[in-house]
Amino acid sequence: MEESEFKLTKAGKAIVALVFLAILGIFLSWTCTEQIAANQVGVRTKLTSEGVEKVDYGPGFILAVPGFHIVRKWDPTWFNLKDTLQVRGSDQYTTTVDISVMWRISPGRCNEVAMNFRDEEHIEQLVKNTLNKYANEILAQMKTEDFYNTSVRNKKSDEAQKAMDEQLQPVGVEVRHLLLRNIVYDPKFEKQLLQKQLAGQRKSLETAKGQMAAAQTQTELIKRNAEAEVKRIEESRRQEIENLTADADRKIGQIIQDAKLQSTEVLAKAQSIRRQKLAQAELVKATAMAKGTEMLSKVYERPGAKFYFARQALEGMKLGEIEVNSSDFNPLDSERLLRALGLEMRAPAPVGHEPGGE
Repeated sequence: MEESEFKLTKAGKAIVALVFLAILGIFLSWTCTEQIAANQVGVRTKLTSEGVEKVDYGPGFILAVPGFHIVRKWDPTWFNLKDTLQVRGSDQYTTTVDISVMWRISPGRCNEVAMNFRDEEHIEQLVKNTLNKYANEILAQMKTEDFYNTSVRNKKSDEAQKAMDEQLQPVGVEVRHLLLRNIVYDPKFEKQLLQKQLAGQRKSLETAKGQMAAAQTQTELIKRNAEAEVKRIEESRRQEIENLTADADRKIGQIIQDAKLQSTEVLAKAQSIRRQKLAQAELVKATAMAKGTEMLSKVYERPGAKFYFARQALEGMKLGEIEVNSSDFNPLDSERLLRALGLEMRAPAPVGHEPGGE
């Protein structure tokens, strides 16, 4: 029984020890650690000769023993510094300008910043002083009218931003995006600018009037040139049409003359052929007549032909009643009978022979 009580006592001591350690751990976590949020960077400083540790602690818990460690938390995000400055330009007019500058602690350099600054407000004050410096050095190089010239204004803004960044980089601060906005000009300059703009507008108006007059003159010249060109084209076309008409008439006349000539030649040729054919016909006719006469001559030479012709002659004669004394001559003697009637039967002479010839 005593031995069991002894063992239980040892177990109780172990439990008590564990509880004590848990309580001690909780106490130490409450008193000897520091929590770093997600949007923070922690920098631990040892309260010894070592000083600031050259380490940036990210989100989580870091050891911070009271009386031995100090932890400072820094915001590494971008800050927007807004300031209103009066910049005296190179033309001695004062221009009021609202300026915005984006700045932040360079990544990984919060431990360097912690050695020079207590907090972000001191850093922002340095950025503001640097802005005033370069605004008066660089932006003051512009004339008042350059502030509304976008290209010139942006160029000088970039120069001022780069100059600020180069000065603040060694202390761990980064500068970006210097923007000029809400520009208010000097009232004297505004009046002068208005007069200048009015003068410029008058000059532009006079220039526009001159350009309009020149354009009207040019338009009139173009109109006249166009009319002259139209007349020239019409005259050229008329002359071309006349030339084409004359050429066509000449060709038609030539064709008519050629046709007449060909017609004359064809007619002459036809008449020549007709005369030749008529001559050939006359020749054939004469030849036929000669042949007929020749054949008649041969017929006349035949015996009894004269009685045939006498009969034909008597048949062709219209005589009244004729009394013939048969005691004086023989009525069958036709030749005597014809002579008694005052006729003489004679065979016609052949063609080409004289009467009485053989």
